[in-house]
Amino acid sequence: MKKLLVIGVLAICLIISAQTNPSKGEFVTWAKDQLKLESKNKYLDFGIDLLGEKLISKVTTKKDYVFFSVYEVKALDKDIKVVGLFNHFIPISKK
Repeated sequence: MKKLLVIGVLAICLIISAQTNPSKGEFVTWAKDQLKLESKNKYLDFGIDLLGEKLISKVTTKKDYVFFSVYEVKALDKDIKVVGLFNHFIPISKK
């Protein structure tokens, strides 16, 4: 009985994970918001609002693994990897 319960809970978690796997558009919006949080300059914020989504989208690649996605941003000699899972983003490396 416990085994069946564990399998059921795992199946539900995997279904929810697959349904809440964030899109590239959601990642771009999140990344733009993170940039604005780190900048403390209203002119830079304006530039991010104006061009941020297009620029971030062009330098971002997405690897979709059904239950989660890995986003890789390559810009200005930096390589940033972020995992998207359950509609959340978790940075895993910054080089």
